[in-house]
Amino acid sequence: MTKAFWSPSSKLSVTALLLLCAASTTACSAAWSFTSWTDEWSEDVALHDGRFVKVEREEYWTTKLHFTDSFFGLPTVPYFRSQGADRYWLKFEHPDTRETIRWKGERHYEPVLLDIVDGVPYLVAFGGPNKSTEKIYGCPELPYVFLKYEKGIWGQWTPIPVEAAPQVLRNSNLSLPPSGNRQPHAHWSSAFVQETLLYHERQSHSHFQRSIPRNYDEWNSGFKNGHRNERKVWDCRPPLQPLPDVPLPKPVDVELEVVETQDYVVTSADQYYKSLAAKKGAITRDNCAKLFRPPNPEALMQGERFINDPTGNIRLPYSRPAPSPSGRAFEARVQRYCDDKFVWFVAGYEEPGKTIITKYAASGNLLYNIRMDDPKIAGSRSQITGIKPHINMVLDSLSTENGNLYFYWVHELPLSPDSPNRYPNRMTKYRFLEPILEDRSK
Repeated sequence: MTKAFWSPSSKLSVTALLLLCAASTTACSAAWSFTSWTDEWSEDVALHDGRFVKVEREEYWTTKLHFTDSFFGLPTVPYFRSQGADRYWLKFEHPDTRETIRWKGERHYEPVLLDIVDGVPYLVAFGGPNKSTEKIYGCPELPYVFLKYEKGIWGQWTPIPVEAAPQVLRNSNLSLPPSGNRQPHAHWSSAFVQETLLYHERQSHSHFQRSIPRNYDEWNSGFKNGHRNERKVWDCRPPLQPLPDVPLPKPVDVELEVVETQDYVVTSADQYYKSLAAKKGAITRDNCAKLFRPPNPEALMQGERFINDPTGNIRLPYSRPAPSPSGRAFEARVQRYCDDKFVWFVAGYEEPGKTIITKYAASGNLLYNIRMDDPKIAGSRSQITGIKPHINMVLDSLSTENGNLYFYWVHELPLSPDSPNRYPNRMTKYRFLEPILEDRSK
């Protein structure tokens, strides 16, 4: 049956509260719970050994009166919104001991399986790991909580790891009433219970599934890779950590040689970026897409791999944050440039005032690791502000010829007080002789 806690006196209280809120915005909180109800029913629960127990169920629902919008938190016309089921209760009689056993669950933890194994009651609740409920439900990897009943003066349900749960705890046997379609029933058969479970399984795209999964391989949820690779602020699971950096040999210092230089003036951002695009070389970032295997969706923290690596195990360098932050929120630690056979990783923030270039064969074989001083000119705007344009090197400006690596570097020259809308720049082409190392992958 359904009980509605609502009376003429409560209507008067709500009316009075609305008048008070209209007179003073400080008199009301963002939402006020003023009416609630409890759904009650019983159902036949099939145990793994073929026996049935009658389980009495309750769900407590709350409707709140809101005075602010849900997105910005700004005052708005008061409106009602159901919070859904807030708490869950069930009780049953132990078929062997005749003890009446109760369980109370918090919001977002719905009971889906009850069974008795070797005389011990077990319960499985469907709900996400949560810091605020960790003491009650533990912190399982999957959103399925296993609980074991421990006898005592009061009796209590204790979370257990999935590895300690009996293997027979596999098939859901407690109902999940369809949201928004809660039909009160005096008693539900086990067949009807399975209908509700099938409905939720389909509606959730198997995020909830009737066959209780114990690992990711058994979980058919279309959202499981997101669950595996993400950590929300309320998640009680340990935060994911990137793999440690690939160890690289100490970089060899190289001297840059100036090939050509040109001073020029632009009058708009569009002209400035066109001047950079005009220096595009044969070694670009776009060429890299065909040389790398995307991350495994089941383990995104493992990162990409070299697609031509026959082992499939060689990792890319520079996976952790830069040792020397750029000062820009979205600045990449490393840019990578490719042709058909090689990859150059250009890292501008490993050491202050230095740029490190690491070259790999497309097979993943390391060829060299060099370091150069960042080119500087006295009085440049980048030197005055301390901000590196791009990563100092003009993007996609790399090329090779006769064993040399060529690239362009742009410096923004000081503005003229007489011409504030004219922006002088200096474009310089540099090169260095690449170290000769054998590609052992051939």
